[in-house]
Amino acid sequence: MYNLFSRLSALATAAPKRAFCAILLLVLVFDLVFVRDLSWLLENFQGKRFFVNYGLSSLALFLLVIMLLPLRNTLSRGIVIALILIPQLVQLSFFAVYRNFVSVFDLRFVAEDPLLTLMLWVDNAAIVKPLLLIALELPLLIILMRLPLRPRWWARGISGVFGSLLFLLLAFNWYGITKFQFSSLAYIGAFPGLIEQQVFAAKLAEKPELDKQQLKPDVPNIVYVVGESLARDHMGVYGYERDTTPRLQALVDTGEAMTYNNAVSIGTRTLSSVPYMLTGLQGIDPYGLVYSVPTIFNYAKAAGYQTALITAQDFQWRNVDQIFVDQDMDFFQEGTAFSSEISVSIGADDMKVLNEGIIPYLQQAKAFDKPYMLVTQMNGSHYPYNEHSPLSAKKFLPEKEPNGQNAYDNTVVYTDMYLAKLVEAVRQDDPDAWVFYSTDHGQGVAGDETRFNGGYELPTIFNAMLVFPPQSALNILAVNADRPVSQADIFATVLGLMGINPVTPLDGIDLRQPLSKERLRVVSAYMKTLHNEPNAFLVFPDMSGIRIDFERDNAVLQDGETVKRFSSLPEKYQEIFKRRLHPENIGNE
Repeated sequence: MYNLFSRLSALATAAPKRAFCAILLLVLVFDLVFVRDLSWLLENFQGKRFFVNYGLSSLALFLLVIMLLPLRNTLSRGIVIALILIPQLVQLSFFAVYRNFVSVFDLRFVAEDPLLTLMLWVDNAAIVKPLLLIALELPLLIILMRLPLRPRWWARGISGVFGSLLFLLLAFNWYGITKFQFSSLAYIGAFPGLIEQQVFAAKLAEKPELDKQQLKPDVPNIVYVVGESLARDHMGVYGYERDTTPRLQALVDTGEAMTYNNAVSIGTRTLSSVPYMLTGLQGIDPYGLVYSVPTIFNYAKAAGYQTALITAQDFQWRNVDQIFVDQDMDFFQEGTAFSSEISVSIGADDMKVLNEGIIPYLQQAKAFDKPYMLVTQMNGSHYPYNEHSPLSAKKFLPEKEPNGQNAYDNTVVYTDMYLAKLVEAVRQDDPDAWVFYSTDHGQGVAGDETRFNGGYELPTIFNAMLVFPPQSALNILAVNADRPVSQADIFATVLGLMGINPVTPLDGIDLRQPLSKERLRVVSAYMKTLHNEPNAFLVFPDMSGIRIDFERDNAVLQDGETVKRFSSLPEKYQEIFKRRLHPENIGNE
């Protein structure tokens, strides 16, 4: 072995530049083959997200090693080798158990209980692969750090600057996914992520801690499905001329589901609706009240539930994950667990998430003596529409345009298949479970044209909302089928089913009680989670409304033409917004 090492070292010394490139390429290959497993690699290797992350992290590795090459003493070289090899071994062991890399949340767990972490590692650590990785890679790293290469100071400086910038980009940008990166940099990058989390945690500091209560008898299992960009006017179950939802229609016909016919979204885009759907808030939020109220998972955990979130999308975008993924989240999977093609526009295939994520979770949850509260977010009907349904599910052909009517309607067909199968999977084990569905917002689709969902047009805010309750509850819910409801009402209903009282005011109302036929609702983009666009739409029961521009202090009335000062509107309308327009009012909610 020593003779082999000596020969390799001599060859490397004879051609140091080639040896440098060859050794680092081998290190990257070892990282791919040994740290992950082959089946995972084959599934993800060609994905755009994997390609970008691994490419940038590999380039960062090359640049940073160039900067460190001139180190001369043994201790410094040993530290560099340890910083590459030891994190790889940690990631290898972690991946063998969780098929994931160490995250910021895992670092917090280690800090809270290092001894327990060590015990879990001893019980689950892989043995053969780490030893093989050490045997193959350690000699190469030793040779690498001994190469007679002395880059000039300016070359080292440029390499160091660009390598560090790439590293920080991977660590802090939402597009950076650790398990798609070179494992050592991914591990080290989790530490600066702690800084980002602490900065964000300051926003959550005012969130009240909930007292744990004894699990109440006969509380149900609950599944809350958050859809994506589904337009109710393209659903057969809501009267669309095309038969896009035959399975949902069958469930409605047999009394296993009911539709709400006068439902509105909270916001017009994902970031102005989803965070609020899961905190029970509705209306303007320019000062970020959403960050200081308990989430649906906090309440569920306090009520004695198992909690889970499985999303087909990238939940790291704009730090949405940090609002929800905390100590009260028992199980979490996001879209990158199912696909390496995830972007803002395209999530993982919904049926794949259902078959490989949701149904296995439902089976796992049965093993515990606690009910579950599962939130699942769909890939749904986001543009480009043709990318959101597989060929096997396409019913309306040809898809002449990627964002045309046929392409969109095929996503609705796929949602119909998904919801029917999900409800069936839930019902197989528990006929008394509750399943809720609401899309985050609608979409304007007309012929082969589509419009970005930025305004308050009816196709965007007039929402699809369905409940799949136990048969015994159908008559109770039916009273509100045509009354003005909101996405926020699902949150209030879930808390009522759990038997837990809110500790901060909610904007939703339990759907099991009769709602006022004159109820007013608010759809807005004036939210901290989005861009704080200073406008809102006050929605009347007949879906007409008043458009308010807070920056200009004006309001366009229901006729769409008359403009008045916001301050001249009836006081009851102004009060709906005034309570959150000024920061001093927020603490009094």
